[in-house]
Amino acid sequence: MKLANIISEVEFFTYTAMIRVVYEDSTPSEIAQLIRALPGVTTVTMAGGAEFQDKATFKVKLITQKSGEEAFQALKSNAIKKYTPIKVVEIGTNTIEKK
Repeated sequence: MKLANIISEVEFFTYTAMIRVVYEDSTPSEIAQLIRALPGVTTVTMAGGAEFQDKATFKVKLITQKSGEEAFQALKSNAIKKYTPIKVVEIGTNTIEKK
């Protein structure tokens, strides 16, 4: 079997969801940049919450082979492990949409 055939059979899905991030010693735009650097994340848009100190809400779009909930749980654990300013990531599970 050729590699091209295997790659063409792989399916990727696009999901969007709202996430709330609690952070320290940073700005919402810096946190958005950190989230954009995570695997699978394609876009991060500030959705609100910047008026609260150390808390912001983002709309995140990602591409994955996993289910939506599984992919956003992976995003959550990666963000907390990789970036010390990020303390808490809450995922609006009812906002996860397949695109």
